[in-house]
Amino acid sequence: MSTLTATAPVAASTGVNRARVAIVAAVLTAAAITLAVTVLWQPWGERDALTYADLAPHRDAAWLGVLFDGIGFAALGITLGIAVCLLAPARGAVWATVGAVLTGFGGVAFCAGMVSFGSLAWYATNTDAVSVESGTALMTYIENNPGHILGAQMAGFLLTTVGSLLLMVALWRSRSVPRWLPIAYLVLTVGVFATDGVLLNVIQAAQTLLVIPVAYYAYRTR
Repeated sequence: MSTLTATAPVAASTGVNRARVAIVAAVLTAAAITLAVTVLWQPWGERDALTYADLAPHRDAAWLGVLFDGIGFAALGITLGIAVCLLAPARGAVWATVGAVLTGFGGVAFCAGMVSFGSLAWYATNTDAVSVESGTALMTYIENNPGHILGAQMAGFLLTTVGSLLLMVALWRSRSVPRWLPIAYLVLTVGVFATDGVLLNVIQAAQTLLVIPVAYYAYRTR
């Protein structure tokens, strides 16, 4: 009887931990797929085209795309950090911890800036609420003074980029994933900053999808 009493909490705890890891892996996978689809779709039109004339024709799709992009980025930043911490409990643990903090805060900051801009642009391009002239003037002012609306997004992207590279170092040191994975992620990260246009979209999508194997190996740690 005492044996059953002692092992029951352990079995329950094991089941809870398995469920937690499965949730992290599932959210990380879903976030990666969402971001990859969004960056290839480009629902807001041309990348970095922020004028009234650029956004007005795509206002509804742009708002929806920005919402998915922001939430997906935050979910990926948080769950990628958790997954790597699971995969690097000893060797590379410090790299994993610091990287997880950066990607977590970075993902949330990016989401805040991205969704804020998308919502503002949606209202600014709504001719039922704002005239074309006023909306154009507002979007021009935002483009010339982006700090308060896009500053959080840019800071979040930088934090997440640095943090994800630290997480790749943690995976390299822990040897919990194949060595090609962190190397490929580093190469694709360089490609994100060295390319533009359609090629940039493809490289960024590939970089994002590369975290799915991380989710898989984290799931295996159950």
